[in-house]
Amino acid sequence: MALQHLIYVSTARRELSNAELETLLESCVRHNLQNDISGVLLYGPGNFIQVLEGEAEAVAETYQRILDDPRHHHLIEILLEDIERRSFANWRMGFTRLDDEAIRRQPGFVDVYGPDFQPTRLAERPTLAMNMLLSFRENCR
Repeated sequence: MALQHLIYVSTARRELSNAELETLLESCVRHNLQNDISGVLLYGPGNFIQVLEGEAEAVAETYQRILDDPRHHHLIEILLEDIERRSFANWRMGFTRLDDEAIRRQPGFVDVYGPDFQPTRLAERPTLAMNMLLSFRENCR
């Protein structure tokens, strides 16, 4: 079966605390280990941007779980495509919490992910979304 990656953006129903984010990440890592999913999650100010990589069926099942998760709403699929190899193979779920400084340091972020963030603007620029995720790859834990 083909490898795929899926990038999506969603709005958090409410701001998540550090403890809630830790719980979410622990659950993601467990699930992703079982399903051979890799990826990175960016969270900040009230929004999620994530890439999921894996076998097509596992990616679809994981994304459906996210669609059903009450912490998310206004999910927008930015990019779904077959890939030859993973870009985030070393992370079952890398994570970075975006703050104003991190956003300002990255080219193109401020105009898309600034104070008046509109997920549809990011959805119109899938290459920028992937570049955002790749730029944080080195900072993920």
